Amino acid sequence: MKRLTPTLTLILGVILVLAALAAAQRASAQEGQGGSAAGAQAPDPAVLRGAALYAEFCQACHGPRGEAIGTGPAFAAIQYQAGTARDVIVSGKASGTANRPAMPPYGKILDQGQIDDVLVYMGTWSTGQTPLLPEPNIGPVPEQIPGYFGDAAAGAVVYAKFCNGCHGPQGKGRAKPDFPPLKFTHDTLVTARDGTANSSMPGFGAAAGGPLSVQQLTDLETYMASWSLKREDAAEDRGVSLLLVVMGIIAIAGVGAVYMTRTVFYNYFAGK
Repeated sequence: MKRLTPTLTLILGVILVLAALAAAQRASAQEGQGGSAAGAQAPDPAVLRGAALYAEFCQACHGPRGEAIGTGPAFAAIQYQAGTARDVIVSGKASGTANRPAMPPYGKILDQGQIDDVLVYMGTWSTGQTPLLPEPNIGPVPEQIPGYFGDAAAGAVVYAKFCNGCHGPQGKGRAKPDFPPLKFTHDTLVTARDGTANSSMPGFGAAAGGPLSVQQLTDLETYMASWSLKREDAAEDRGVSLLLVVMGIIAIAGVGAVYMTRTVFYNYFAGK
């Protein structure tokens, strides 16, 4: 055992030296890529807030970083221009083409601080330090919708990215007339695909120059159909709850009536 001790010590020493060299190499690589972990700066909170707002209200037409995501004029590439961006966001912008959609005035639904954050985020496009946009937080979605054959969960993501900014959660709307409520009907898919003339609603289908495929539109329709399903379920739940309450009241009243009857009879016969 004593003879093995120097050998084990030597092996341990070699392992420690190799580990130190590997750590030094990793640290050098990190510095070459922009500094050590200790020296890295956390993202500006305003940039992160702006990224979240941009994801909700802007990426539907302008993509994550202003790139073209379709062939239609509403989905053309844009560049961040510090001198004009605020006015465009607040007041909107006409397309300049007859019967083509225009950008609605987001100043109606975004306050000054929110617009400031969006501009800070867009300002990172030219710096190479643009954070990834957050993915939408999708709640529980029914797996199957009677009469529809798309993927409701995938459709929920499509809605969050391309519809929620203007029409709000589950189509409740944000501000009329530019951000109206959206009532799901059998024509909703056609409107989402082709858009509407003389309004700020472009056609999001690929055939109309938009970014959405036929499958994405099918998934979107399936998800939107789940809204009425949920409302029907909620109405049924309210009906069952009301029935249980009524039955409870009747049961309590019945027990009370029996008790009072027995008490009256007991007192009557006991009095005799």
